[in-house]
Amino acid sequence: MAHKNHARLISGNDERAIYGVCPPSASGAPSPEFILEISREGERVSVKEAEATLLPSFCAERHINPGGTFCLNWGEVEPTQIEDHEEAEAWWGKLLTFLLRQRSAAALRRWPGKADARAHGSEAAHLQAMAEQNAAALGPKFVALLRDDRLRLGRGRRRDRIALLQDGRRVVTVVPAVRRVMTLRQRCKCDHADVRRLPLASCGDHARLIAELVLNMDGWRKAEADFYTYLRASRQVCCGTMDECPLARVSG
Repeated sequence: MAHKNHARLISGNDERAIYGVCPPSASGAPSPEFILEISREGERVSVKEAEATLLPSFCAERHINPGGTFCLNWGEVEPTQIEDHEEAEAWWGKLLTFLLRQRSAAALRRWPGKADARAHGSEAAHLQAMAEQNAAALGPKFVALLRDDRLRLGRGRRRDRIALLQDGRRVVTVVPAVRRVMTLRQRCKCDHADVRRLPLASCGDHARLIAELVLNMDGWRKAEADFYTYLRASRQVCCGTMDECPLARVSG
C-alpha cells in the first residue's frame, strides 16, 4: 500500500517504520522527499518528520503538534484508528494531502484549504463541528458562508449581546444569557427565506439553530484563543514560517 501512495520503506517494522514519501505535484514537477517516522500503538497511527528538516518541529498554524506529530484527523470528530484496508487507504490519502499543503504553506506563508481545516485545540474543534451542523441545517448557503469565513461575530449595542455579521453587515443579534435571537419578527435567514418570507418565529426551529450557531461560533473563537494562551504558557514559540501567527506577536 505504501508504494501505491508514493512512499518507500527505508527501515523498521509494523510498530515503527521510516518511510520516504514524495507526494505528487499537479504539475508533475519533481518534489522533495519527506523522511517520515510512522508509529503504531494498537489501532492508532501517528506520523512525524523523522528529523525536522523540511518542516518546523512545531507549528499550530501548519497543523504540526508539539513533539512534531502531524494533525491529520479532527480528534473527536473523525476516528483516529486504522482497522482495515479502506481506512488505511484513506489515511495515506490524508497524509499526501497534508504534505502537499505543507509545500504550499511554505511558499504562501498561510495555510491553503483553510475551509477544510479544523480549529486548534479539541474544544475549539468540537465547537466548530457543532457550528457546522447548525449551518448545514440552515442550508448550503450558510455552510458556504461559514467555510469561506464570511460569517463573523461582533458586539451588539450592548456588551451582553452578540451580532452575527455577514460580510460586515449585521444579520441577527443573539442574547447569550437566554440563548435566543433578539428579534423573532424579522424574516428568517435560511436558504429558503426569499420564497417562504416567514419570520424567524414561524420558520421551523431556525431561530434556535441561528442562536446556537452564534453561540457555538463564539465558544469556538474563545476556545481557540485559550489554546494559544496554553501554548504561550508552555513556552511554545512561533517558527516564523507563517504570516499572522498568533504566537508571533508574543515570541517575535
